Amino acid sequence: MQRYLAYDNAQRGVIFARSRATSDLVEEAKQEFAALIGAPLIQVGVGPNATTLSLSFSRLIASTIKRGDRIVVTAADHEANVAPWMWLQRFGAQVHIVPVDANGDIDEGQYRAFLNREPVFVALPWASNATGTVFDIARLAGAAKAVGALVTVDGVQALPHLPLDLPVAIDFAFFSAYKIYAPHVGFWYVSRRTLERFVQPDDSNVAGGDARNWSLETGTQSHEALAGWLGTVAYLREIAPKPRDAMAEIARYEGGLCAHARKKFAERRDRVKLYGRSSDVDRLPVFTFNLHGVTSEETARRLELANVEARVGDYYCPRLMRTIAGNEGGRGVRLSFSHYNTIDEVDRCFDVIDEILEHPEVESAEPEAVSR
Repeated sequence: MQRYLAYDNAQRGVIFARSRATSDLVEEAKQEFAALIGAPLIQVGVGPNATTLSLSFSRLIASTIKRGDRIVVTAADHEANVAPWMWLQRFGAQVHIVPVDANGDIDEGQYRAFLNREPVFVALPWASNATGTVFDIARLAGAAKAVGALVTVDGVQALPHLPLDLPVAIDFAFFSAYKIYAPHVGFWYVSRRTLERFVQPDDSNVAGGDARNWSLETGTQSHEALAGWLGTVAYLREIAPKPRDAMAEIARYEGGLCAHARKKFAERRDRVKLYGRSSDVDRLPVFTFNLHGVTSEETARRLELANVEARVGDYYCPRLMRTIAGNEGGRGVRLSFSHYNTIDEVDRCFDVIDEILEHPEVESAEPEAVSR
């Protein structure tokens, strides 16, 4: 990123050297993402972030929405995969929200009931950023496609932990590069049928004739962020020659971290409430929990004092968290582990948790007043 900004920062073009270099950089960035998810280059693109991309897609399809059209979203989702489709109510759509059970799993009975009403659009999560649950996206998306729905999937939480294979039923999916150790930039995938249906130029003067530049990939992108993304790809190649193989290696290693952390939580089940599925199957190393008798904010504060970085809140999944952690105000503390973490680091997190449980009311160290 630093080198690009210092020496190559320019608009895309075909004549001047720096412009050619920028064009090549953007193309290479897309090629690497397409290879990572196993998609054709023409069916992927970039954008500022995942939420902006989902909002862009909602605006792209809005002209096809008629009064009374049914849309299905889930309570398991991040708001980035709910709010953009709620916006379509302005055009007369009826939005149905599939509830979740006490473990945060999608209520499949209600999901099937909503599908029986033939929705035109269905939004699904690939994995939960709160509970770490990995959903059977091929089956869920396939069921939606079987009733003729346009299917959108939030792949943000799945991308950094798994080698992804895109089910044929998915029409649109969005991802965040920053989740996979890159700068803040988003990526999108669109099926060929959806590309042909929605991504068409409305103006014969569209620059370059590529309608994507005026629909999903609008304006000048963050070229420096794409340079950073290529640095991430180079890092993945240090793990395995092909980034997809690197993700498989990461998934295998993180599976061990996940099992170890699950065991640690199980040993403390009488004092710690862990949310989500009870098994290690179809689960990422992402854990939301609360300590009995200690608020989530106090737990987070104590972790911070011990230099353990976590998150606290509802993680932009308010419906999910109100269901599974309603007695805690729909809030929890989240520990997320990745391939660069070790078993010892996982153990250290639980050492701090044990200290909090043993001494739940430790005064915070206030900074001394400075005389002026």
